[in-house]
Amino acid sequence: MNIPSTPEDRLIDFKETAHLLGDISERSVRRLISRGDLPQPVKVLSAPRLYHSEVKAYLERLKNKRPSRQR
Repeated sequence: MNIPSTPEDRLIDFKETAHLLGDISERSVRRLISRGDLPQPVKVLSAPRLYHSEVKAYLERLKNKRPSRQR
């Protein structure tokens, strides 16, 4: 059995995912998955879950896409 080695590797539900993404709706989380922006969820007893580290990686990609501010 592969147990997560860090808290970043834990599985989170769509409610927590929505909260991490700025309190968006769970429906918006599903849309992001459908568009391929977030990975397909892992099913745990038919309940969809995402890895915390993958959600954080998505946020990092968004951060890196932002144009840098010129001073």
